[in-house]
Amino acid sequence: MKELGIVLFIFISLIILSLGIDFFLTKGDLHEIIITAVNPFRVMDIPEMVIMILFILRYFLEKAVELWKKIKKYGVDVGKVNREGN
Repeated sequence: MKELGIVLFIFISLIILSLGIDFFLTKGDLHEIIITAVNPFRVMDIPEMVIMILFILRYFLEKAVELWKKIKKYGVDVGKVNREGN
């Protein structure tokens, strides 16, 4: 429970910081500031979106390669729990 409180505190602090920076950089228009804070993909350009998608694909490919290596090394039963107690 303590960890959840810390995570929420950090999250709220970062949102307030983001809103404050946007407010001082744009000098007003609170509605636009809230929309850009809630939906950051709206303000991203196409190259930024492509790079983000490539990073996400790279992450999933690395995890798939790790899983493939574990399956090749240990067989299909990777991750199964032995519930017999032996």
